[in-house]
Amino acid sequence: MRLTLRVLGFAAALGCEGGKQETVPLPGPVGERDALLLASAKVALPPPADPAIDLPDPTSPGARLVGRYCTACHAVPTPQIHSATDWPRVARRMWLRIDGLPEGIDVARPTGAERTVMLRYLIGRALQVSGAALPAGPGRAEFVAVCSRCHELPDPGSHAQEDWLAVVARMGDRMQSMLGTTLAADQQSDIVRYLAAASARR
Repeated sequence: MRLTLRVLGFAAALGCEGGKQETVPLPGPVGERDALLLASAKVALPPPADPAIDLPDPTSPGARLVGRYCTACHAVPTPQIHSATDWPRVARRMWLRIDGLPEGIDVARPTGAERTVMLRYLIGRALQVSGAALPAGPGRAEFVAVCSRCHELPDPGSHAQEDWLAVVARMGDRMQSMLGTTLAADQQSDIVRYLAAASARR
């Protein structure tokens, strides 16, 4: 059996330009397991970093490795999209996917030592979480209910008061692309007001 792959995130890895959707024949027989791996590669990818935001410590070994290996399949992920407790699970899922790709897809695989460096980098610059204590205030319930759907709750002090509007708007866009749900305008306003007020108290 021969399987064709509709190239999405793997455009760069397969040598396609500009992420165009093409049908690319894979060499040799492809089993049911390979078909499932290829299908899963199209979903649940980490959301891309904001193009205006550089990776923290961009010249560090960890940042260079993340840029080298992660971009073979998707846009470079910023470390702040996951908490320190979540990154080991997320990285393991990505490595299982890359290790399970058929031989016909030429994607570089990081060594064990490189994976350690990447994981330490991601954990060290991960999302700062709020912990158990969140200040009371209007919008707190919406913040907890909405933001915990995708990740641990960020520490309100992790951004300046004036930055939360852009951050919440970006998260709303990610909800739309990843979950297919839209953040209501009143929810977004309530969450921004809560986080801005909580940040100002820090």
